[in-house]
Amino acid sequence: MESSLEKVLVKPLAALAIIGIFFWFVTKILAWVERRYNKSSFFPYSKKAQFFSEAERKFYDALMEAVGPEFIVFSKCRVADLLDVDFQKHFAAFNRIKSMQVDFVVVRKGDDSVACAIELDDELHERFAKESFFLDEIFSAAGLPLIRFETQPVYSIVEIQKALISSL
Repeated sequence: MESSLEKVLVKPLAALAIIGIFFWFVTKILAWVERRYNKSSFFPYSKKAQFFSEAERKFYDALMEAVGPEFIVFSKCRVADLLDVDFQKHFAAFNRIKSMQVDFVVVRKGDDSVACAIELDDELHERFAKESFFLDEIFSAAGLPLIRFETQPVYSIVEIQKALISSL
């Protein structure tokens, strides 16, 4: 008696399993088709209106004038591109800096050596004081000057030059 009951129950359960697998397969195909032809839903990216914030633009203009023609200024550079870490031996140390960046980097034109890195401190840097302290420590350990400037409405080119000269 039990075997006939099992036969009666197994057939509908098998049919339901086949229908479930079929619907799962159809939904996967439809999702793939949507991603393929409607990239805006899968890639929700758009171009920013401006590269620099207003404070960064003001500082960049003053910095460009302060460094003169013998230096190149780069902005928003990854710390991992400025400091070497033996990736094989110190994976955790690399992971700690791989997503960090500095606001500006001053590079000598003649030999492409990094002269210094610059952080423009604003209210966001104050909220992440621990990360700012860590940046100071790793740049000091690496022997690369990291200069900090407070965000201001207007920047003095002479003051920027003084800070650059004292750190170089």
